Amino acid sequence: MKNRLNSEMVKDGWKAIADLVGSLTPSEKGYFKKYSNGFSGSANQYLRLFQVIDSEKIITDVLVRSKLGQSKNIHGMRRFLYQQILKSLRAYHSEKNRPYQLREMLDYADILSEKGLHEQSLKFIHKGIMLSDPVTLPAYQILFQTEQIQMLRVFSEEEKMLKTDEIVSAITSSADIIRHAYITRRGLTKALFYVNTYFPLRNAAIKEEVFVLLDELLEVPDTTKQDYRVRNTRNAGIALLYRLLNNWDKAIEFQEKTIRLMQSMNTQHLNRNIPVISAYYNYISLILMRGDLHVFDRQIKIMMQLPVSGKAEERYHKAVVLQLQLDKIIFNKMFDDEAVVQEAELFLNEPHPIPGIYLDSLIRLASYYIFTKNFSAALEKINMLFDTNAKHALQSFPVHVRFMQILVHFELGNHLLLPSLIRHTYRFMMKQELKFEVEKLILNFFKRVLKHIDEKQLRREFTLLAKQLQEASSDQYEQQALKSFFDYRYWIAGKLN
Repeated sequence: MKNRLNSEMVKDGWKAIADLVGSLTPSEKGYFKKYSNGFSGSANQYLRLFQVIDSEKIITDVLVRSKLGQSKNIHGMRRFLYQQILKSLRAYHSEKNRPYQLREMLDYADILSEKGLHEQSLKFIHKGIMLSDPVTLPAYQILFQTEQIQMLRVFSEEEKMLKTDEIVSAITSSADIIRHAYITRRGLTKALFYVNTYFPLRNAAIKEEVFVLLDELLEVPDTTKQDYRVRNTRNAGIALLYRLLNNWDKAIEFQEKTIRLMQSMNTQHLNRNIPVISAYYNYISLILMRGDLHVFDRQIKIMMQLPVSGKAEERYHKAVVLQLQLDKIIFNKMFDDEAVVQEAELFLNEPHPIPGIYLDSLIRLASYYIFTKNFSAALEKINMLFDTNAKHALQSFPVHVRFMQILVHFELGNHLLLPSLIRHTYRFMMKQELKFEVEKLILNFFKRVLKHIDEKQLRREFTLLAKQLQEASSDQYEQQALKSFFDYRYWIAGKLN
């Protein structure tokens, strides 16, 4: 078929049918042509109209009449043709699409029941119940079971009572599956929002919401009677919420469940490589946060062997592996692993497949260069964070990028820049209503050191900040803030030694 011009060039009256015909695959077109042989009388006219629409770039009344003849009721033909194309598509897909087949059986059951052919109607109802798997197609189970209720009038009173209990039980079971699917999908969506926005969790109101959501997800059963997607969604959401609550053991337990479920499926066949890689990324990052380096090394080797298909998946996989390796270097102060840093630098030369991880990689590299006292390289990475269009979801992320910018200029001796940078950071925090303890302590430290040029006074300020951060870290969520972005205490310890 020729490429169509922009849709606005197709006259409004013909746009819908032109778009429909343009969406057909070659096999669907072939099926329609065979299907249209059953049209009464003027089948050739409808086929001619179909071929005109299929072959022309711009469809107008004038064009259609010139092709079919002035006397034709082209608007009536257009409506009829549109309906027949839809009917042929339904017939075509009903041969290989289970929901299409089930909807067809429901129609047949209704038609036969209205004609009083109850036994024939029941056959379609029973067949529909058998074909609509209660785990993956619970809504159809309910529809067919409801049809059964309508057919109870043909049974004896005793049979009605027994079958009613059986049907109601089946409907309740299917309804529970649908309800659980809704709870888990909503739960995962909210859990992702909470983790991506509020981690580390220092908002008391959000913390209460997290506990309520966690209880809702834990009430959903995790059994083989549930659909794979429901179970996987449930466990992934619970793992995220436990992560937010700093319960690493529980987070790992439920993230492991998602991986075991994926391992039980043929993910390569289902083209589900990216979700498996993401699940392993979450799992291994949790292990790293818990401090299990031996388990981390073992699991990342497994992750590096995960299947990928095509360059896009390869880069996605590589981005995740490199980020985990950078996290290990920074969290455990393994600064002699220069090979990973060089590999990460090379990887960043091409467009990054995951915006959030791109930003995480830059802040890890900036940390690495600060701790290895390569402040020019650190400033380059910080400037890249400011220059990118990518936005990090975490509320505190841009604040700590600004802190690191101030810190690097402080180390480089660019003291004239510091007042302006500190003012801008303070205004940014006020605008974002970020008044958490760790951030306030660090910003106040930088404001105070502007007034001190004496080394003895400066050392006292570093000592005071170290003490304040130690006290703040008695709160596990403030402690998490100190570990997630930049290890200020490690930097302070280096200044005091």
